Amino acid sequence: MRLIDVSKVERGDSIRLIGRVTTKESAEPLEVYFEFPAEYRDFIADEADCFVVALLVPAMASDEPLEIVPSVSPLLLGNLPRIRDIFHNWYGWMGRIDIRATARSAPAGPPAPRAATFFSGGVDSFYTLLKRLDKETLPVPLTHMIFMRGIESDLEHGKAVAEAQAWAKQIAGELGIGCIVGETNIRTLFPLHWEKYYFGSGLSATALALAPGFSYVCIPSSFSYSHQVAHGSTPLVDERFSTEQLHLIHDGSEATRAQKVARILEWRRELVLKHLRVCIYNKGGASNCGKCYKCVRTAVALRILGAWDDAETFANKSTQRWGRVISHDHLVLTEENLALAKEWGADPEITRFLETIVRRERRRTALLTYARNSPLQRLLPLAYYIKKQVEERL
Repeated sequence: MRLIDVSKVERGDSIRLIGRVTTKESAEPLEVYFEFPAEYRDFIADEADCFVVALLVPAMASDEPLEIVPSVSPLLLGNLPRIRDIFHNWYGWMGRIDIRATARSAPAGPPAPRAATFFSGGVDSFYTLLKRLDKETLPVPLTHMIFMRGIESDLEHGKAVAEAQAWAKQIAGELGIGCIVGETNIRTLFPLHWEKYYFGSGLSATALALAPGFSYVCIPSSFSYSHQVAHGSTPLVDERFSTEQLHLIHDGSEATRAQKVARILEWRRELVLKHLRVCIYNKGGASNCGKCYKCVRTAVALRILGAWDDAETFANKSTQRWGRVISHDHLVLTEENLALAKEWGADPEITRFLETIVRRERRRTALLTYARNSPLQRLLPLAYYIKKQVEERL
């Protein structure tokens, strides 16, 4: 995979930063782009750094060397082999590829006196936004949040984006900060599993496209420090994508997701209950289905905290599917909700409900671990098949 060159093109009221890329599968160069409103022209880098970050994991996934013709940040270049080795150790099928690039001889520019954070409207992004605005400020003011089309889902499958975009700007206005709404095609060109492999790289690349505008950009964390796993976004990797000009912060791992729900309600209850948006099925919209694992996970915490009935973006208040959905979620996140229920002295009914699921899932996990390390492992595909058939008939 080869980055040939980088250009910045003004297109009416927007500016598109374009990297031309060749791959072993493409006869013609691909155009990878990041696009932002023209009013932010001075914030947009015309360097290769953002494309290096966007291309590293896709190059590893296709097991082809990564060659960068334009020069790149010395700090970033020094960290690329370490990032590559982390992903290769996590995911052995990703190639330990050669990285060919040269470092810039002159700095890209001085750090800007501003900070930003990515914002999707979920628990993690609300937590980082509100924390960095009022509670634990950065060395420079948090002046903007970044909302990107083509990040939560690829551009072809995003629906109701205009609604979500207007909603994000409304939140920014209420908080007195700017909202940069941009677009990128990285998920369209490189359809990797977003959460497992590409989450942190995609956000880091977007931040680096805006490097002249900020000295700090926050990437809201998915997991706490007590539960760090191989994942597309972690503090081990995300912050290594920093440059001399822009420091990336993987933010919020000091709190569990359940604790984050409690704190954002404490900080801005009305704003959060009016706008909280966590659904994986809304395809860019501003509502929540109330049935997917992220909706149910969040709904449980809201109910524990006595805020479920007032959550405006959760029109579906049915709890009928909760048990089944929670059983397929990360066990550690269910355990965190149970800990929150005990800490807050929640309704005994929801506490018993969570205790039952946690006990059952711990037993199931122990049995699966035993089976995988015994002759019974040959029967696991059959067991999974039977389980799936039973669930489909329920």
